[in-house]
Amino acid sequence: MPEVTELDLTLSSGTVHAQRSGPVGAPLVLCVHGLSANMHAFDYLIERFAGSDRQVVAIDLRGRGRSEITPPGSYGLTAHARDALEVAEQLGAERFDYVGWSLGALVGITAAGIAAERLRSLTMIDHCGTVDTAAYGAVRAGLNRLDAVVDDPADYLAAVRGGGVVTPWNEYWERVYTYELGERDQRFSPVTSKAACQEDLEFASTGEVTGGWAKVTMPALLLRATVPFGGGLIVSEADAVAFQRAAPGLRVIEVDRNHFGIMTDDGAATAIRELLDR
Repeated sequence: MPEVTELDLTLSSGTVHAQRSGPVGAPLVLCVHGLSANMHAFDYLIERFAGSDRQVVAIDLRGRGRSEITPPGSYGLTAHARDALEVAEQLGAERFDYVGWSLGALVGITAAGIAAERLRSLTMIDHCGTVDTAAYGAVRAGLNRLDAVVDDPADYLAAVRGGGVVTPWNEYWERVYTYELGERDQRFSPVTSKAACQEDLEFASTGEVTGGWAKVTMPALLLRATVPFGGGLIVSEADAVAFQRAAPGLRVIEVDRNHFGIMTDDGAATAIRELLDR
C-alpha cells in the first residue's frame, strides 16, 4: 500500500479535501463516496487496488468531511460531477478512471453525460437510478445522526454500530465515523452538513439519472448489493437489466452484502481491480 497523503484543492465551487495513494502524475483513479459518507469510505477498497502504477485519490464531497460547506443551492449531481472533472484536471489528468459509491455512482453517470471522453472506465457501487421506497426511507433516517452531540466519540460509534445497518462492522467503518466528528465546545458532533446531504438526496431520489445510461460508453462495472438495506434494495434487478440494455458494455456483478457491506467485500475489490487493470 503506497503512502497516503492529504491535500486540499481549490475548485471554482469551493475547497475540496482529498487523500492520495500512489505517485503524483501516475494514471488517476478518482473515488467519490456516498450521500453522507466521506473519503475514508474507500479505505478498504483502495488498500486492495492501489499501487505504484496508479494515483488513487478519494475526495470529501463539498459539505462533507473536511471539504467546504457551500451555500444552499450549490449541490446536486451536476455540480458534484463538475467538481469531479475539475479535481481530475487540477491533478493533471485529462482522462481518468472513476469509482463511485451510492450518490458517488450517480455523480459518475452524470459526469459521463457531461464528458464521456474523459472517463477511461466507470465503476458504480450499488446505485444507478431509482431507489426502493423502504431503502430511501432508511437513507433519509440515517441523516438524523448528523444532529448528534456526544461527550465521547466512542458513544457516537456505538450508536452508529447499534443501528445495525453498517454491517459487517469493522475498523474501516470506525475510521469513517471517527473522521466524521469535530470538536464543539469540548464535546463532539459531525462536521458533515445535514442540509447539504438533504439537498443532494432530493436530486438523487428523482431517478432522472437513468436518462444518462446510454452515455456510459466506456468500460463500466455495476456492483449490485443483493442483501436488503432498510427493507429494500438500492439497485433493483429491473434497473440492472435496463441499464445493461441501454449500455451494452456494462458488466453487472451481484455481491452478497448490503449497501454498506459491499464497501469492505473482497469480491468487490477484485472486480474493481480487474477493470482498472484492463
